[in-house]
Amino acid sequence: LLRGGELPPENQRRAADAIYHESTRLESLSQQLLSLQDLRQEALTLTAVPVAAAFEDVARSLPDCPVNLEKTCPEDAAVRADRVLLADLLRNLVLNAAHASAPGSTVTLRCLPAEDRWRLEVADTGCGIPPEALPHLTEPFYRVDKARARANGGSGVGLALCAQITEAFGTQMTFASRVGEGTTVTILLQKEAEHEEAAQQQ
Repeated sequence: LLRGGELPPENQRRAADAIYHESTRLESLSQQLLSLQDLRQEALTLTAVPVAAAFEDVARSLPDCPVNLEKTCPEDAAVRADRVLLADLLRNLVLNAAHASAPGSTVTLRCLPAEDRWRLEVADTGCGIPPEALPHLTEPFYRVDKARARANGGSGVGLALCAQITEAFGTQMTFASRVGEGTTVTILLQKEAEHEEAAQQQ
């Protein structure tokens, strides 16, 4: 449209918006695919990661998030993981929850004790997921609501990447959802002493 001739300013803006939207979506898709490939090829070195710090990393990375992000975490909670990947995993889950929720609603990040592990949860009160879709959520390019995912720039790779990260941490994600009531994603991670990360950083 922009190259085809003179356009009214409003049509120019709409064409530029379409180009920006699609280029951003493709950039995100390519980065996620590269991350998937890297995770399959490289062994990770896991250290003690303070969960509260990872939660703060997520919040800082989403300054314009359309939902309210609530965080609940014991001060001493630390897990065996990679801090950058843990924050990226939780960020992806929060974005999914935000896309399934009405603007201004709440998405909750929780950390709860579970014997020798910490139970990390990302919970929303959004549209929920049909039972028949739950087994397919982590398949690459699978999208529950294709029209809504496209409108939000979703690629269908995010949860596949999350699954690869949790596998690299030696665990997996579980999903509990009811249509019209919301979804909770749970990850169980090994407890670690928080001082180990400080020692690694020094």
